[in-house]
Amino acid sequence: MRTLDLRTSKPRKPRNPGTVEPWNRGALLLLTILSIATLTPLVATAETTVIIRRYTADDRLSGRYQYVPFEIPAGTTQIRIEQTYDKAGGTNAVDLGLVEPGSLELGSRGLRGWSGGARSEIVLGPGTASPGYRPGPLPAGRWHVILGLYKVAPAGVEVTLRVTLAATPSTKRWYAGDLHLHTVHSDGNTEPAGVLDMARDAGLDFVAITDHNNTTHALAMPPDPTRRPLHIVGEEITTPGGHANVWGMKPGDWLDFRLGANDRRMNDLASAASARGALFSINHPVADCDACDWTQPIPDTTGAIEVWNGGLGPQAGAIAFWDDLLRKGKRVTGVASSDWHRPPGFIGAGSVRVLAESLTEQAILQAVAGGAVVMMRDPKSPPPVFTVSSDGRSAAVGETLRVPAGAPLDIAVTVPSFTSPGLAACPADCTVELSWNGRKIDTARAATGQASFRRRAENGYLRVTVLSGTTIVALTNPVFVSTK
Repeated sequence: MRTLDLRTSKPRKPRNPGTVEPWNRGALLLLTILSIATLTPLVATAETTVIIRRYTADDRLSGRYQYVPFEIPAGTTQIRIEQTYDKAGGTNAVDLGLVEPGSLELGSRGLRGWSGGARSEIVLGPGTASPGYRPGPLPAGRWHVILGLYKVAPAGVEVTLRVTLAATPSTKRWYAGDLHLHTVHSDGNTEPAGVLDMARDAGLDFVAITDHNNTTHALAMPPDPTRRPLHIVGEEITTPGGHANVWGMKPGDWLDFRLGANDRRMNDLASAASARGALFSINHPVADCDACDWTQPIPDTTGAIEVWNGGLGPQAGAIAFWDDLLRKGKRVTGVASSDWHRPPGFIGAGSVRVLAESLTEQAILQAVAGGAVVMMRDPKSPPPVFTVSSDGRSAAVGETLRVPAGAPLDIAVTVPSFTSPGLAACPADCTVELSWNGRKIDTARAATGQASFRRRAENGYLRVTVLSGTTIVALTNPVFVSTK
């Protein structure tokens, strides 16, 4: 059960109706919020908040539409809103509508529906909705119930809203994978079956085989969804202006690589990958091999960038390349891979941990595209858990925390027990570095398995690096902070 404050506020006109609760002038407003456990869960878990508001006839004159805010957390799968009030023999009539997070200004596209006085209960979810409302995703953040004051009796009207939020327990877990491997079908020295066997022995849950400019390995060894590790068909597009992986190709399909350096047609190629349902990722953007540096245009559909290539750890130039994209507002996921070709290299050094709903190609690639990724030095170590919280809301890697500017942020990092080959064990001998917009701002010891930081909210992104001695063993994707 949540406990929220009981408070009384005078209505006021919002300075910024997109982010601030828009109450109208001159009204006497009593706001009582009581949180109780719902009696009948809609799905697996549910919580109901009761909101009571009183409006006068003057409120109707000063603001025909009143907006009642409520917060929904990530993972919400259904919203139910029940409205009750005394109709007073027809002298009170209060209409009902709903707006998702975003601007409340006239013309906003955040309106999710309007039922007026036709119904006193509405239900909204990803796949179904009450008549007059749009089904679809339920973004976390501040929603608003719209109350249309059609009629208000001289004595006023008290409106009670019961807002019930339901969530299905998450089945997500961390899966270990290597997204950049080669076979004899390009410049590797091992048959596809042998590569998959070595990946299984390394402890990986999934791999992407990405031979240069072809996918014929998948004709010789078709993906078997029952076999582990999960086999994702990829292609490494190799051009004179850099290399890129595409993950999620069909066996025998391929994307044409015959481009020049700094070739604008790279945008068309990346779009063709997206049209096939594949994810486009820039490889080793700053590298020491001939024509490996990325000098091509950066396609708008770029989903990821390989900032960690091989067992030596992330490359500083690649991280700088990534940060430049992130600071420009491009949500591009950082990934690590071994870029394995042959022994004595090790499959899974580096590798990724992906937080996904299931071990399927679709779930893994969706999670990668969404940034739910931690980069690791080896294939077996568990990832650190990194969250940013404020005022009861929290976000993890790849997610966005929306808070007022200047709000306090509580940053928590849990470092599990593991030993990366050849290094001192974590967490006892490890440190955690916190970065803001790509710049290191703080460091903490992780000896107890926990590290914490605090700062004030502003627009940008936070990222965590875990080191054993001076060696990076884990690098997270960002948690984004939005104060808009």
